[in-house]
Amino acid sequence: MDVERIQKINAMALELMKQGLAADREDAVVQAEKIFKARGATEYSSMRETMSKVEAEAVPKPNDNAPLADNQIKDIMERNTIFIVKKFKEMEERVAALEKEVVTVNNRLLSVRQAPAPGQPQQQAIQRGPNPVISAANHPRSGTYNEGDVSIEKFFYMGRK
Repeated sequence: MDVERIQKINAMALELMKQGLAADREDAVVQAEKIFKARGATEYSSMRETMSKVEAEAVPKPNDNAPLADNQIKDIMERNTIFIVKKFKEMEERVAALEKEVVTVNNRLLSVRQAPAPGQPQQQAIQRGPNPVISAANHPRSGTYNEGDVSIEKFFYMGRK
């Protein structure tokens, strides 16, 4: 026996076992050998197609056209209505919770924006008191400075000095 023939017989035996035409593995192999010898290898494929067609016809299909009673239809509709109403209420609750959360986040954001930074309370306290007199001479932006303080040589390095 060649390997291809053994493989075909094993495949046929498995198919016979799946179909329930053989009691056990040995019986399936014996039947497959008989079928293989009787019909030949070319007819095996046609037999397999026929078996699959028979299988498809043997499986009972549910009858979708069977009419339902009025009571069954009403029960189904009531259950669907209750389910949909329940889902809508859950969604409403979620939206309300999210709206509350957005309001609290907005309030926090406003309070953070209005709250002074760590360095600002001291400056505001100084400005709230009597008008502070800041001398223009000591102010760093408009204070006293000489031409030598802002010379180009201090800003740009031009080699050895």
